[in-house]
Amino acid sequence: MTGPVGLGVVGLGWWGTTLAQAATETGIARIVSCYARGEDGRKVFADRFGCRAAGSPAEMLADGDVEGVIVATSHASHWQLIQAVASAGKAVFVEKPLAVDVDEALAAVESAEAAGVIMQVGHQRRRSAANRRIRSLIDEGRLGEIQSLHGHQSIPNGFTMREEAWRWDANESPLGSMTSLGIHKIDTMRYLAGPIRSVFCRTRPGRSVSIDESTALVFEFESGAVGSLLSSFFVPVISELAVFGTEAAAFNIADGRRLELQMRGETTRTDIPLEPVDPVRDQLDEFARAIRGGPAPEVDGRAGLEIVSILAAAVESSLTGRLVEIAHHRR
Repeated sequence: MTGPVGLGVVGLGWWGTTLAQAATETGIARIVSCYARGEDGRKVFADRFGCRAAGSPAEMLADGDVEGVIVATSHASHWQLIQAVASAGKAVFVEKPLAVDVDEALAAVESAEAAGVIMQVGHQRRRSAANRRIRSLIDEGRLGEIQSLHGHQSIPNGFTMREEAWRWDANESPLGSMTSLGIHKIDTMRYLAGPIRSVFCRTRPGRSVSIDESTALVFEFESGAVGSLLSSFFVPVISELAVFGTEAAAFNIADGRRLELQMRGETTRTDIPLEPVDPVRDQLDEFARAIRGGPAPEVDGRAGLEIVSILAAAVESSLTGRLVEIAHHRR
């Protein structure tokens, strides 16, 4: 096919709408169909994007104009929707996490592979301007050998989420905000420092809420480097990541919009200029180009599966109080 890539969207909440807007802003994709369980929500979305409101996922998948589908529904529903999209021969973009269960995540990945369709997982924060620059500094050897990393990803959503919100379900949000938020930093740490060997987890269980209030992870990487990560729905907005090497330390600040560098022997940090980038739009641009025969997505199904394996190991650690090897959860 030629012209803009036709995309359908399943899950029309705030983030599904954000993804749809980003896709249209690429200039090479358009929204042609949408579905959510609520008829009113479908109408509002369809009016905004000038697309058709499908009465069911099956109706959307039968639409010949739909070349790919953006899945932005609750976490536990991802894997079955992916299987349906793949069976229909459509490309699939699924918001992270790929799934909350390793076996379900594997089933989703294998369905896409068996169908020979493109699959991309929405771990966009690795694409921030600061993270891309840190990656290049590592490749250039300017940070030296990576010794450790520290990340924090939190927002105060716990104070405003509706009582009926699915994120209050511990099955949808194991380890609380780690599944929705901290998982971004897990992917980014792997992107910067390589595979993770093991994880240790501690949480602050919910007192008046049904999910963990705060979660802390400690990682050991295959390289020997170590890392730590904090996440919560009950503290101010924080999105930071620091990478400490033998030659320099790099500090991703303000969700990747700023970068500071501190060289060995220095006691102050230096601002590093960055070219602004929209990570969400960037990943949708990649998805559309892949559908048109461009390079395969950077974060494919197998990469998303690895993150689910790490999350599963962290859950086990939280329950047992022991360090857990990621290999025990890989499929």
